[in-house]
Amino acid sequence: MTTIHVDQKVITQINVFEVDPRDQDALASLLIESARHTCDIQGWISASVHKSLDGKRVTNYAQAAGQASMEAILGKLRKDGIFERIQQISKPSPGLYVCVFSLSADRTH
Repeated sequence: MTTIHVDQKVITQINVFEVDPRDQDALASLLIESARHTCDIQGWISASVHKSLDGKRVTNYAQAAGQASMEAILGKLRKDGIFERIQQISKPSPGLYVCVFSLSADRTH
């Protein structure tokens, strides 16, 4: 389950991909395949894939329990050629983050 809490050891990769609208569904499917391909790695927490309404972007929100787990996940994707397949149909813009603030409608923080 996606975890959004301040001061957690959770590392979040947010990656916004620019994509030709004709390739948006293919990219979303590839990112879903990537999540299923890595979900057995120790420390893997979650992955969410979002498609923009204009068809020009796909955003992937992936979480791991620390830097070492995230590096293992990314390493497996790199080693197995999935990054290369993603780059063939999109322009990724990844970043690694930790949460510093979160507020939700239920007001539990």
